Amino acid sequence: MTKTRIIAPRLFNGDPREQIGHGLPPAIKQGLRRIAGQENKSVSWVLEEIIIDYFGFRRPRYKIRKKNGKV
Repeated sequence: MTKTRIIAPRLFNGDPREQIGHGLPPAIKQGLRRIAGQENKSVSWVLEEIIIDYFGFRRPRYKIRKKNGKV
């Protein structure tokens, strides 16, 4: 049974996420995919967390995920 990958949660303020063209070298992409797989997250969420941590940005507020139709 495969686990469903968890995508980055929606931003609380409703802003859309930016689409980024990934012109990264294959080895970097492979590394990001490996990290994402180990953490069961999307590559874009891994990139978001790396950038936030590196630059010391404040994390955005995320919408709370609903589990089985409940908040």
